[in-house]
Amino acid sequence: MNDNVHGLLGAYAVDAVTDAERAAFDAHLPGCEDCAAELAGLRDVAAALADAEAFAPPAALRARVLEEVSRTAQLPPDDAEAAPADDLAAAREARHARSGHRWPRFVLAAASVAVLAGVGAFAGVVLTERNAELAMEQDVMMVASAPDAHSMDLDLGTSHLVVSDRMASVVAMGEDCPKPHDGMEYQLWVVMEDGSKHAGPTFMPESDGSFMTMLDDQSMDGVTGFVVTEEPMGGSDEPTGDMVAVVEL
Repeated sequence: MNDNVHGLLGAYAVDAVTDAERAAFDAHLPGCEDCAAELAGLRDVAAALADAEAFAPPAALRARVLEEVSRTAQLPPDDAEAAPADDLAAAREARHARSGHRWPRFVLAAASVAVLAGVGAFAGVVLTERNAELAMEQDVMMVASAPDAHSMDLDLGTSHLVVSDRMASVVAMGEDCPKPHDGMEYQLWVVMEDGSKHAGPTFMPESDGSFMTMLDDQSMDGVTGFVVTEEPMGGSDEPTGDMVAVVEL
């Protein structure tokens, strides 16, 4: 039997101990707060892996986002309701506050036990990516439903560009978007009155042609339009590829 009962934690968590080792650890666990806390964290990892699909953004939410965009005014309203410009930031901050407290124990437990290090890293990536996608769709819904939001066609499959000065945000989203050339991805650019183009986010359509990207903290002052180009992976500081979509305000 392992003389250092603390060292049994990782094997115990994945049921890889002998009967004698299990009995020894069972006897040790009630009196060791550190082992109890780490074991709870490891069980969170296992539960996260088992339930990973539950964190996938529901199809119903994506459908509601698309429906909201389709209802969004095609031209800017003359008298948009005045409201603070930081609504979106406040909502994000509240969401992060609700979810952030869970991660320290998750990370500590996954890092402290070598036998589950790979498993914990995988779970973290899966959950982070899916939660980020869900957060994006919630943010898009807020922008699309803003009183001053207006939608314009974007010539990338069936897609739209939604702009809200109140939310200081620009959203590009759609379906049936063709894939860019190998080694390339799409990039959104903000066109200013002087003709300069400010770099926005890059994006890549999913296998079904759907995509969604968002530009935050973007004042509409001096903005005359938006363009999309194909750029090398990682994006560019200035446009280098041909324009594949143009939207004029």
